Amino acid sequence: MKLKNVQEVKKWLRNLEVVKKELQLKIEFYKELEDDFAKAEGLEKYRDEYRERIDKLKNSLDRQEKDIERLFSLLDESERTVLTARYINLIKWDYIEFKVFYSRRQAIRVHDKCLLKLVGQSVGSDEDVQ
Repeated sequence: MKLKNVQEVKKWLRNLEVVKKELQLKIEFYKELEDDFAKAEGLEKYRDEYRERIDKLKNSLDRQEKDIERLFSLLDESERTVLTARYINLIKWDYIEFKVFYSRRQAIRVHDKCLLKLVGQSVGSDEDVQ
């Protein structure tokens, strides 16, 4: 998916932690199912299916982390600091100045500049993982 405008960049950044947690929970769920089916006889087919789903979910998680690393590598240190505080650490604007050592207004300016830099970048892939 290509991030076409600032709104799409914001949406992608806002969803980072939610998507990561969702993928991790799904991986845990399928691991539990895989373990249950490993103990049962004649159900290897299901165990293999769950193992395949786990692999797909892990690939999605890895792809997301690589996207974050790649996009953040396009930014300078101060820009990475602001985006990390805002979207990875989920710090609200009212408290951001205590974490990034910029005034709130300056942090917002840096943030807005970052978003413009990320417009046009590609992230993820078109396949959906369940």
